[in-house]
Amino acid sequence: MTVAALAPRYAPDYALSINGSTIPAPLRSAITSVRYQDGRQAADRVEVSLANPDLRWLRQHIRGLGFSPAPTAVRIGPVGVSPIPRGLFDLDNALELQLGYTGSRLEKVFVGDITSLTMSFPGGGMPTMTLVAHDRLHRLAQGSAARGFGLLPDFLIAVILSAENLLIPAIDPTITAASSIIAALNFVFGGTGRKQRGQSDLQLLAEIANSYDADFWVEGDVVYLSRFIKEYTPRLTLTWGQSLLDFSPRISTVGQVAGVSMKFTLREIPLDFLVTAFWDFDRETLGASVMPGMASGGGPPFSGPALTIIDQPVASPADITTSAIQAISTLRKKINNRLTGSATAIGDPAIRAGAVVRLEGMGPDFSGDYRVSAATHTIDAGGYRTTFEVNKEILP
Repeated sequence: MTVAALAPRYAPDYALSINGSTIPAPLRSAITSVRYQDGRQAADRVEVSLANPDLRWLRQHIRGLGFSPAPTAVRIGPVGVSPIPRGLFDLDNALELQLGYTGSRLEKVFVGDITSLTMSFPGGGMPTMTLVAHDRLHRLAQGSAARGFGLLPDFLIAVILSAENLLIPAIDPTITAASSIIAALNFVFGGTGRKQRGQSDLQLLAEIANSYDADFWVEGDVVYLSRFIKEYTPRLTLTWGQSLLDFSPRISTVGQVAGVSMKFTLREIPLDFLVTAFWDFDRETLGASVMPGMASGGGPPFSGPALTIIDQPVASPADITTSAIQAISTLRKKINNRLTGSATAIGDPAIRAGAVVRLEGMGPDFSGDYRVSAATHTIDAGGYRTTFEVNKEILP
């Protein structure tokens, strides 16, 4: 393949639209960099940096800053160039970003709202403006509340949180069924329902997701709450010295455990017992055990450090169920943080939080499949590159 044929593959391209319309050419020519940050269970973020000569964008296209009245649209450049509407950068305007390369189909990576503008007036350089947008998960992070939901199932609470923030809920049927059963058990056995204790709606949704070892994310105006978003086969392979520019792995046993235990106490009778979830490193299997508190002094059913969470009150069988799920979730997160790393690759929109990527060319110890926990995509004068964080997923 010739160099000319390869060149388009490495000519970065992007498409940016505001309120459904592609940005005009004069505005695009002023953009110096585009940065997209993608994480898990947090609002994605886009930063667009613009050169701002003569404060052009500040004065003409932002409402409500006390400047003298301006036309509703400003024409820049020769006749025939599309006018740039006033108020283009107003907060809460919808912003959409696509990334990729010239000659190929761009991939939509972000839909959200403009949330802030930052100005810079350097002493000896050109003024700049940075446009910041977040996906619509940011709506749930505004403010906090203290309220109870009675014995409503968790899936209905998630529906309420979504509707209050003008979002459409999409709930995994397994969570709908499980939360309905838990709510029924709480009703029969006199359990207490979910409460919002001075938390933001985003924190409460994260608490609900953790109760079912689930993830949540937003796509456009839809909030997804699901246990089955995980992929287990690599979506792409990155080779060190080629598409993988650098990789810095970290191995740590700090905070590592082989098992997580929860000590429950029955209120009606003087009895406590220990529920344990553990990982057998030799057999690479997940195990569980339940034993009375008196017998737990004989030692855990596994070897290695343990994390014990004590004094979990039991109001109904639902408390045991949800706590056991949380124990497994805690164990999985701790074990999967044993081998982590930071990497930089030639820009690729497929590198997203939650994806599995295969890293090769670093020997048997560090090559293999990794889960992406966060990714940042940057297009600027240096080209298109993606930096990302990964962890070796021992326990899926």
